Formats: sequence, C-alpha cells, structure tokens
Amino acid sequence: MKLSDIITNPIRMKIMQFLQIRGEATTRQICEELHDVPQPTLYRHINYLLKEEVLIVKSERKVRGSLERLLALNEAKFTENTDIADSAYQFLMALYGSFQRYSDKENADPAADMLSLRTYMLTLTDESYSNLFKELREVIDKYSEPEQGGKSRSFSVISAPVTEEEKK
Repeated sequence: MKLSDIITNPIRMKIMQFLQIRGEATTRQICEELHDVPQPTLYRHINYLLKEEVLIVKSERKVRGSLERLLALNEAKFTENTDIADSAYQFLMALYGSFQRYSDKENADPAADMLSLRTYMLTLTDESYSNLFKELREVIDKYSEPEQGGKSRSFSVISAPVTEEEKK
C-alpha cells in the first residue's frame, strides 16, 4: 500500500504527530495523550501502522504480566523512494482538514488559540540544517510532556528545497 494511503487517516496522523514530537512512546502513553480517541480504535491503528512498518518497536519489556512496547516512527519509511509529491499532497490535505474542522467551529478564535502559519526561507549548509533539526527536536522534547490545564496543539514542520523560480 502507498504511504500516502496509510498516513492520511486522521487518527493515524495524530499517532504519528505525537511520536514525531516525543520521539518514542509506549502505547499507554499514546492513549493518555490522545484521550479523545477510544482506546480500541487507537490500538487498531497502532497495530496497522506497525504492520505497514510506519512504526517500529524500539524495545519491549514485561510490565505486570503484559508486554509493553516502546514505539517510534520508522524514519526510513519516510525516506524511501516513494511518490514524494503524492505523500506531500496527502500530508497537506490532512493538515488542511484539521484547519477546516477548526474554522468550522462556531467558537473558533485564531488569536486566542495562537493559530500560526509561517514560512521561513533559510540558506544553510547540510551540516547547519541538520543541526537546526537536532535543536528543534531538543526544544520540542523540552515541551513534550502534557501540562495540567494545557491545550493540545498540532505542530508541523515541513521542509523542502527551494526552486530557482521560488527564489525570485
């Protein structure tokens, strides 16, 4: 199955976004964070993502008679020679769907909810660019623990090379 078909489901997208921010988590931690999704539904989607090798099991350990798995995104799956344009389109459409559902809410307040859309053009060496992502992950890790009274927010980073036409 094409990666874009796998990841466009909104629940699978939530799971992947959570793991992208956290780096790794147990199924229980995912369930605690995504408390608006029924637990059986989360387990079904996690198992599907494992079957499709979008998620990997980093480690397993026995906890009170059951097996606890530490899960992470399979970064290699996202860098395989796939239809990049199709994957980007599916990702952006899922993101658009989130914005559409938000804007359809009667009480949507972008300023109060700190809605943000930004694009920054950077000219960096590969080493500096790699360091940027390492530092971003460190900052995201710092804020990844749910805070009492906090509001869940989706935070996406999209990176793409700039064409000569776009530089003008």
